[in-house]
Amino acid sequence: MKKMLIIAGILILVVMTIFLVRQLSNKQKDGIILLSGNVEVTEVNVGFKMPGRIIKLYVEEGQRVNKGDKLAEIDSEELKYQVIQQRAYLNEAIARLQELKTGSRPQEIEQAEANVRYAEAEMIKAKRDYERAEVLYKNDAISAQQMDSAKKVYVTAQSLYKKAVETLSLVKEGPRKEEIVAATNRVKQAEASLRVYEERLKDTVIYSPISGVIMRKNLELGETVSPGVPVYTIGDLDKPWIKVYVKEDKLGLVKLGQKAEITTDSFPGKIYRGTITYISSEAEFTPKNVQTQEERVKLVFGVKVSVENINDELKPAMPADVRIILQ
Repeated sequence: MKKMLIIAGILILVVMTIFLVRQLSNKQKDGIILLSGNVEVTEVNVGFKMPGRIIKLYVEEGQRVNKGDKLAEIDSEELKYQVIQQRAYLNEAIARLQELKTGSRPQEIEQAEANVRYAEAEMIKAKRDYERAEVLYKNDAISAQQMDSAKKVYVTAQSLYKKAVETLSLVKEGPRKEEIVAATNRVKQAEASLRVYEERLKDTVIYSPISGVIMRKNLELGETVSPGVPVYTIGDLDKPWIKVYVKEDKLGLVKLGQKAEITTDSFPGKIYRGTITYISSEAEFTPKNVQTQEERVKLVFGVKVSVENINDELKPAMPADVRIILQ
């Protein structure tokens, strides 16, 4: 009789062991598949586009941020001066272009006309002096050197008069089209250069690209950061998911859009609502951190169960149990 009881007890233990193993693995029971996984969130690394020394850090780990919140700054004094310099270059180029488009001012034309009258008077005077010198030279009243000197003065006066007349003509005609085109191009070049420096100045400040929680602060105040190096890592706790793995023979029961219930050890008895939003199309071996050595050699398919995270209670890497409700 005692032997029968021992045998019965062993059989009960075997049955219970089989039951527990099945409970821990994927199974279908009463229209439900039970799975286990961990909470995962989208993580975004945020860094600067340019190198520099960090002068301000506005947030700390665990702090919630909204999209567009200022996170950090690097030293920007040199870039500020460069922006001022480029803006001055642009204003100078614009003024020059406007001057060319406006043409000559009345005062400039009057000045050019006055120069012509003066040069003409000087030329007439030099001509008279030269003609008088010719008469005196013929009468042996002056030397040949004096005669040559008078001639040179007259020739120079003629040249100055001709130049004054040409200058007056140019002033009246105004700038050439080629000059205006060249000045326009210089304005465009100055505008582009200013935009480049203004964008660099903006890049000395980083803002949060998403709303979420600061998961990690990777650098400290005063450190020199290189381009692309993450200063902060932000987690989107509003849209977490549970990554679970479904065995090959159960994959046909799982569909996109199916509802699921999620529970955690941290909040016993509380049920979070979820939806299947992704089913992998490629089989893989069970991850080593999910099942026993025997289970790890079995092929599974990754499934993502998106879940509502009420009050940010679900945290990254938190273990969770998933009940997929079959339809």
